Amino acid sequence: MTAIFAKTRKGQEEIEQRSAGLSPRARRLLILFDGKRPVDEVRALMPDPQLDETLALLLQDGFIEQIGGATATPAAPPDGGDATVQVLAKPVDPKQLEMARNFMLNSLRTFNGPYGNIDLMTRINDSRSASELHALVDDWFESISLTKMGKMRAVELKGKLLAVL
Repeated sequence: MTAIFAKTRKGQEEIEQRSAGLSPRARRLLILFDGKRPVDEVRALMPDPQLDETLALLLQDGFIEQIGGATATPAAPPDGGDATVQVLAKPVDPKQLEMARNFMLNSLRTFNGPYGNIDLMTRINDSRSASELHALVDDWFESISLTKMGKMRAVELKGKLLAVL
């Protein structure tokens, strides 16, 4: 996402007074939106699997506003359906699915060890569709982000994984 966000007056007041009761995650994200950095850069600075939800909350509550770049949120599908469902509905080549599954398993073994998160590894291995794998991406991202090296590479690896899925 190349959208650029800046704090609104309400956002500036929240930084100064801490009166809105934002969660620590939302406050950190609010601080990072300075009107200069695109969302991708903020994502690299704060790898968080819930960044998009927190961004939507800050935008909805009027703490930030978009001042430049591409659209921040995907446009709603014309039929009113869920955009995520439409993305997951596209057919995925079985070889790509296997490649994504292996990528997830290998990165978990690399960053968490062979027995680091065996339950997640089992769920990934048992997945048979792109939607099943997609449902595990956040857990996978969170798991590899638990280690120092994983945290440094998590955003990059997630981008590569989603390119395959």
